[in-house]
Amino acid sequence: MFAVLLLTTLLAAADPQAPQVPAVQPEDLAEAGNYQAALEGFRRRVAADPGDLNARVWIGWVHERMGRPDLAEPVYRSVVSEAPGHVDAAISLAALLTKQRHHDEAVRVLERAKGNEPRNPDLLTALGNAHLRVSNTELGRAYLDMAAALAPAPENGKARKRAAGPSR
Repeated sequence: MFAVLLLTTLLAAADPQAPQVPAVQPEDLAEAGNYQAALEGFRRRVAADPGDLNARVWIGWVHERMGRPDLAEPVYRSVVSEAPGHVDAAISLAALLTKQRHHDEAVRVLERAKGNEPRNPDLLTALGNAHLRVSNTELGRAYLDMAAALAPAPENGKARKRAAGPSR
């Protein structure tokens, strides 16, 4: 009798149909503002798979949200170094470089990424704005026009109007 009860208990515990509580993903933690827990989750993910470039970009993003752009920059640089076409890393690195007034370097980073996703509206918008900052007005306007044509979002239209200035 005891053996039957033990076997029944073990089978019930191993019931594959029992509802499983999904593990909270680091992305969800980050978006909810739980940055420290998200950072730990992404670090575990990268420790298990150092080639997970997206997790590394998330680490950079979390560092920025935690007020540590000095820690985010080398993370983004490492991803861009390994994968120059990684658009999210390139845009994030270029944004940090722009804040540091390294506009020429921001343009170079974004131009390298363009080869991977030449029709990405976010990348084209970043490229347009970066070129405007280095006084390459015509190319900046052209990128902003392409971005607006690919994804006519309000922010693209506003950026294009700013780029056009009073002369348009």
